[in-house]
Amino acid sequence: MPFKSDHALQLLTRARDNGRLGHAYLITGPKESRHEEFASRVLDLVTGQKQRNLEGWEGQGAYVLRPQSKSRQIKIGKIDDDGPGTMRHFLKSMYQTASDSIGMKLGVIVDAECMNVQAQNAFLKTLEEPPPRTLLLLLTSHPERLLATTRSRVIEIGLMPPAGARIFTEHENKLLIVLGKHASRGSGTLSGALALKADFEGILEELRDDLKKRHEEEFERETEHYGKTTDGNWLKQREEQVEATIEADYIQQRSALMDLLLSWFGDVARQQAGAEHLDLPKHQGMTASLATKWGPADVAKRVRILRQLESHLHTNVNESLALEVCLIQAFGV
Repeated sequence: MPFKSDHALQLLTRARDNGRLGHAYLITGPKESRHEEFASRVLDLVTGQKQRNLEGWEGQGAYVLRPQSKSRQIKIGKIDDDGPGTMRHFLKSMYQTASDSIGMKLGVIVDAECMNVQAQNAFLKTLEEPPPRTLLLLLTSHPERLLATTRSRVIEIGLMPPAGARIFTEHENKLLIVLGKHASRGSGTLSGALALKADFEGILEELRDDLKKRHEEEFERETEHYGKTTDGNWLKQREEQVEATIEADYIQQRSALMDLLLSWFGDVARQQAGAEHLDLPKHQGMTASLATKWGPADVAKRVRILRQLESHLHTNVNESLALEVCLIQAFGV
């Protein structure tokens, strides 16, 4: 369950006061939830000091690890080179004497999903049994990309973005345009439902193509760099990992599109009920027009079917068939 940042900090304060503060937390949520700002506030809480941001905490001895390479991977680093920006350097820092000004060892990994498999595996022992008086914070908008063994060793805190802070992706903006067209076109016809399905599928197809292109280009760069120094097994394993990452990213972003679809029609219901809060206030005019065209029972039915579609898409069901059946049921009658 995601929390507003102030509420999440209250929960951590209560855990600290009760002597139950953990040593490793996974901070998740969309980019707009401001992970780094929240992480800095957590460090303020556990140390009793205050810095403006993570850069300020670095000046006080905290170690912040970020993706360094063009591929945006956090790598383990070479055995004979534990330079900054690698997992080896991060782990070495965690076992050094704590800064006198802090009295604790503080480690933050920004965009933790960028840790490659080797870096995550090297991190596991420290993540499970860190040195005394150590706090580790992993920040990510894509927790599904982390290994299950990594996620099992942390306490996850999901953050909600502040009201009005949401920034839509290119594909989410395209879906909003499609929904606007649907609102102006009316509803209750088979042709309208099929048009919505075709537009939605087009967005999903473009999304998958974009993800495939981005990850395969990254894989090609890695192959050029490591191909002559590693065996074929590494390349095959990395290729399989890239394919799995593409699929994981696609499922995560498809879920975000479904959330947006539900938010749109949820706003229709909210306007019928006279609610003050809307998930998509900038699109209030469009959702208001649908609120006048449909009755509350019609809206409830459509939202219920969309939730069924969302559930179906988390199974091995045929995506295209699930979209067609559910969207016709929701909007074709």
